[in-house]
Amino acid sequence: MRILLVIATAAALMVSVSGRNKANKKDEWKSIFDGSTLEGWKANEHPESWTVKDGALRGDGEASHLFYMGEICRNCEFKAEVRINHGGNSGMYFRTAFGPGFPKGYEAQVDNTHTDPVRTGSLYNFVKVFEQLIQDDTWWTQHIIVEGNHIQIFVNDKKTVDFIDEKNTFTAGYLALQQHNAGSVVEYKNLMMKVLPGPKTPLSGTWRLKREESKFSVGEPPTQLELRILEERDGIRYQSASVTTDGQKHGANYYARPDGYDYIVTGSPTYNHTSMEETNLHKVHDALRIAKLRKKLDEHVYLMETKMGRDVVGKATYIVSADRKTLVRDGTAKHANGETVQYHEVLEKVE
Repeated sequence: MRILLVIATAAALMVSVSGRNKANKKDEWKSIFDGSTLEGWKANEHPESWTVKDGALRGDGEASHLFYMGEICRNCEFKAEVRINHGGNSGMYFRTAFGPGFPKGYEAQVDNTHTDPVRTGSLYNFVKVFEQLIQDDTWWTQHIIVEGNHIQIFVNDKKTVDFIDEKNTFTAGYLALQQHNAGSVVEYKNLMMKVLPGPKTPLSGTWRLKREESKFSVGEPPTQLELRILEERDGIRYQSASVTTDGQKHGANYYARPDGYDYIVTGSPTYNHTSMEETNLHKVHDALRIAKLRKKLDEHVYLMETKMGRDVVGKATYIVSADRKTLVRDGTAKHANGETVQYHEVLEKVE
């Protein structure tokens, strides 16, 4: 009876915490521009292209990108009020890398009448909007939400992008603003950021093989192996890339839920379906930790099965360490030549 009472109390506390989080959600926005200085921001080149005028960040001059250095965006929201001149071109970057030139990262386009036909509200290189939504020299609001590999963009509360990036192209990075070229004049004000909760699944992250700690019953572990896993809807998006000792490159890409059902795999020469199931869902333990009645962290164990058609060609156990920094894969796999290999792979989280 006492155990049931503790669990019930913990569950009630979880509901209470959840309610408080919802109530405080509107207060989670953080201003990332003080309206008078460039404090917290850094240009990758041509810093003279950025000034502050009338309470707004102003881009005017040679190509430059201005990065907010205060916080990394993994799951976050980013919004600002924007105004740009006739023929101007700019962009709001997120999950982007600091460096010279045009940075690597996602870009929400800011372009109403530039010669580039990809207009405001687009997710550049991924989702194109060709309709002009905003008139030149007027203020509007652009709002970005990125969670896992799900990206949404809103222009004046109108959703222009609702995109799932199945390649997990960019998983973390800075926020940044673009000054595209001399002649473009863009202004940003009321720049705000909201850090969203991290992924629920312990599998989420970029994992890289520790080859010296891994072994195969036949042959050698890959010279390179990287897994990139992000949450997608109520499951995960899994992407692998490996290089074997003879230089061959392999990869797999799939969406799956941890429910034991089969999901289609693309890119792999040895299997075309997979299933996954989490074997130790510690819901009670999580509730007790939130209630501060239990401190111990637990390993998370997944059973994975791969198939070619209806034939099972591989089985593996994935164990994520309690601190979520190490992933161990133990299993068997049938190679294209029919040979069955037992393997033990140790991967470390690098992002």
